[in-house]
Amino acid sequence: MEKIKKRWLKIAFFILAPLVSIATLYAAQINPQVAKMTQHTVGMSPIMFFIMLLIVTTIMGIVAVLAGVGGGVIFTPIMMGFTPIDSYIIRTTGLFVAMAGALVAARPFLKRGITNIRLLFSAAVPYGVCAVIGALLAGYIHNTMGLTGEAFIRGALGIIVIGIGFVFILAGGRTEWPEVKTVDGFTERMALDMNYWEDSLNKVVHYKVTKAWLGLLLFCGVGLISGLFGMGAGWAMVPVFNLVMLVPLKVAATCSKVLISIGDSAAIWPYIEGGGMFPLFAVPCMIGLIVGTIIGTKIMFKIKAGWVRWLIIVIMFFAGIRLLLKAGKMLHWI
Repeated sequence: MEKIKKRWLKIAFFILAPLVSIATLYAAQINPQVAKMTQHTVGMSPIMFFIMLLIVTTIMGIVAVLAGVGGGVIFTPIMMGFTPIDSYIIRTTGLFVAMAGALVAARPFLKRGITNIRLLFSAAVPYGVCAVIGALLAGYIHNTMGLTGEAFIRGALGIIVIGIGFVFILAGGRTEWPEVKTVDGFTERMALDMNYWEDSLNKVVHYKVTKAWLGLLLFCGVGLISGLFGMGAGWAMVPVFNLVMLVPLKVAATCSKVLISIGDSAAIWPYIEGGGMFPLFAVPCMIGLIVGTIIGTKIMFKIKAGWVRWLIIVIMFFAGIRLLLKAGKMLHWI
């Protein structure tokens, strides 16, 4: 029954995606301002712009799945570093894509009972609130600081992306089932311990959580970065859950997906209110990344994808350096 549901969901997506694409392109074609903007910004007609985005984001989705990261981690820095598109539109789309992908992934995780609901709700408050604050701050910078604000966003994102590259290099310390020796009083009062059924062991796994106070503080920073820069936050959430709070890796990954769907659903609204949602850009990016994710999932079982992780690291460093150079040129430092 579950396989039948998944099959029909895929069929519905592949039917609706072309219809939404046609509607978006028709709206763009009949709007001369949109056609003029795409021609002036990227030198393409709306149709070519749509097709090019669809191809590029599909490739991004495939690479992201093979590397085990969210598409937003690749999408936002590459688009901001290598395209002339306004960063506010890119960040809006980055949050939209991260939210859409997480919402699709959240349902099966919740249904199977792997997600720790108590831990999820505890982390959702600091993450969601700070993600909204970050989105509001992004709107303020966009509206008041002009080119200086644009340079600040690109430069700061460049530093963060290079930092993410180092996180990927050092992420080998993750463990499937971390051993918790002591639980602090704050975490104990929150009662975050839980059980879940582990298919690989064919038994129920009971695990404890520790250092919840530190994890919640870190989620404030993660939410602020996610909202301000329009990036998916799975790259930071999984290490916080797994390495700081010592949550099993599978639980950490599932909690991360559900948490992104909650926090980014709130953070996207200040961007929409600020006029950052551009359908001709958002629609092909969302469709491309989802299609790429589906294709990447099929490929992942047939090839050894270890080398893709190093490809992502190279991309992160390259995009980070590119963003820093762009910021320097905007401020006339270079």
